[in-house]
Amino acid sequence: MKRRIVIAALAASMVFSMTGCGALRAAYMIGSAIHESSKESDAGLKSDKKEKWENDSHGKADKVKETLMVYMVGSDLESQIGAATHDLQEMAISGYDPDEMNVVVCAGGANKWWNTSVDGDGLSMYIMEDEDIKPVYDFENDNMADSDTLQVFINEAKAEYPADNYSLLLWNHGGGAVMGYGVDETHDNQMLSVSQLGDAINSSDVCDDGKFEWIGFDACMMGMVEVANELKDSANYMIASEEVEAQDGWDYSALGEITDKDAFAGDEAGEIITEAFGRYYDDNYKYVPDYTLACIDMSKVSDVTDAITDFAKKADGALGNGDYSKIARARDNAKAFGNSANASMFDYIDLGSFSRQIEDIYPDEAEAIEDALDECVVHNVTNIKRSSGISVYFPYDNVESMDKMVKSYDEEKYNEDYLSFIHNFTTRLRGDSLTDWNVAKSEPVKAQDSDTGYSVQLSEKETENFSKAYTSVWEKDPDDEKGESYMFWLDSSNTTLDKDGKLSTDFDGRIFFLTDGSGKKTPIYATQIESTEDYSEYVTIVMKGDLDDPDIHNVDVHIRVDKDHPNGVITGIYRSMKGGDLSYPDKKVEELKEGDFITISRFARKIKFDDNGKVQPFDTWETSSFISDQFEIKGDLGVSFEKPEESHDYLGLFNIRDTQGKSHYTNYIDIHVD
Repeated sequence: MKRRIVIAALAASMVFSMTGCGALRAAYMIGSAIHESSKESDAGLKSDKKEKWENDSHGKADKVKETLMVYMVGSDLESQIGAATHDLQEMAISGYDPDEMNVVVCAGGANKWWNTSVDGDGLSMYIMEDEDIKPVYDFENDNMADSDTLQVFINEAKAEYPADNYSLLLWNHGGGAVMGYGVDETHDNQMLSVSQLGDAINSSDVCDDGKFEWIGFDACMMGMVEVANELKDSANYMIASEEVEAQDGWDYSALGEITDKDAFAGDEAGEIITEAFGRYYDDNYKYVPDYTLACIDMSKVSDVTDAITDFAKKADGALGNGDYSKIARARDNAKAFGNSANASMFDYIDLGSFSRQIEDIYPDEAEAIEDALDECVVHNVTNIKRSSGISVYFPYDNVESMDKMVKSYDEEKYNEDYLSFIHNFTTRLRGDSLTDWNVAKSEPVKAQDSDTGYSVQLSEKETENFSKAYTSVWEKDPDDEKGESYMFWLDSSNTTLDKDGKLSTDFDGRIFFLTDGSGKKTPIYATQIESTEDYSEYVTIVMKGDLDDPDIHNVDVHIRVDKDHPNGVITGIYRSMKGGDLSYPDKKVEELKEGDFITISRFARKIKFDDNGKVQPFDTWETSSFISDQFEIKGDLGVSFEKPEESHDYLGLFNIRDTQGKSHYTNYIDIHVD
């Protein structure tokens, strides 16, 4: 009788069908306690294999076409929502042929496991057999954030499960080039840095004899040139995501397709894995999260690094010759990943997107980056228009954590020329202001051909150091009897700056509303986080949960407006992260469904007057906030981008961002919307 991977809780099937916080609540409902571990990291590893092997029958298995090594650091993804168990089940029932592929798993790093097959009291290696995993080897050092642990796993798996080629899957949280991979919650949430990861893999027995066919990351934001560069001599291909992955991660039905099609070559396996990944999210999510998964030819990574080096040398020398603002503007307008609301926490940007931004400044260098990417990225499955498949660290947004991040990045020693450029760039970014901004005194004027559009004139110096601007729309709070408080509704970057310094907006009076099946329509504020020729993406934050719910928390609701959805569509819902926080990104995707309570947050500023009773500039107004409009969702939650049903009087102004990341508000203009 097949034992299979036995779920520890009776309601686990319900848990796996849910996402994010819903799954966590279900875990609490069925009484699964989450325990903290106080174990210290054990130093050293025993070399006496006989004491470690539990089952002699598993020694020296017959040679197969591929041995897939799965390094599964369970962390909170397993202890809270059983995500590792779910993926082990997917692998077990994927239909792969065990006569052609070994699946060897190293599982640990979680305070609790949702199945009875994995021993959570230590660290063990398992072989997958008959839709179950069976323990075959125990590690004395159970810290999965220790490079020695990973190396020993690779060596033992190779020795005991020989194959024509080997592949390595690294499962868990990822933090990219700055933070690394693999959060072991039994060892103070330690992670492996990219260089530590490289040390373990590059020095393994697999790499002594050759290379891995592919190395894959079922983890967030590891699809970076720095990661690929570290591992370029250890594998033929790398499969990884630029963006934060949703908690479901990869679709492991791909394993069955790989053996069915005899697709063990890295590029063929990469095509199957990436395409299965995209299909899964398109077919199974109501609100499809942003996703990207690319297969990278590691023999071409050096060409990408060389192209970045050429750019860095050219740009570094030009920073002091007036090119800083041009480069900063290009960086500010490139596609960023791992954003929290409208803030880029990690400062990872898409290389292809950035190269297109610098085409007018450094055309030769931009073309070289584009050409290198085209050769390096062999498969890229994504629903993001500006994803090329490879990202790079470029500090700009997260000023709060910039010193720590740059220091950590220095230690990775990716590329001396690029490091020099980064240091010189950030010095200017945080240096003295490049110009005196006087726009707070500038009152916008109405556009000649619109009752709601408006413009303002910038000086020559302000134009030179301009990066982007938002149309900022506010409305008088009807509950404020003094008429001093104005509520925020919209920040939209659909603005244009002409060659003469005239900044204009085509604001047409529309704001966003949340809707549901009952016909309820509630106005919400929204900030635009991305603007392209094809679409605009906005984010708003709502509070999820009843006011008495101990797990009440904020979620980011992403909204897209494009030609197919001119009135907007919800594209993703994520638990809000703290801006500036250096912690690894949360993979848990949220769901807002019928019966959920949400509370709309409103933000306001209170007008300030001078001694003569005249309204002072907008940036001197006092900031305040309040919460209102809690309601229970009926039917499907939706969104609408439209003019209010009744006429409204707004204040319109520009929120201008300069090339040093600072914001400057103009004065305001009264706007009447019929």
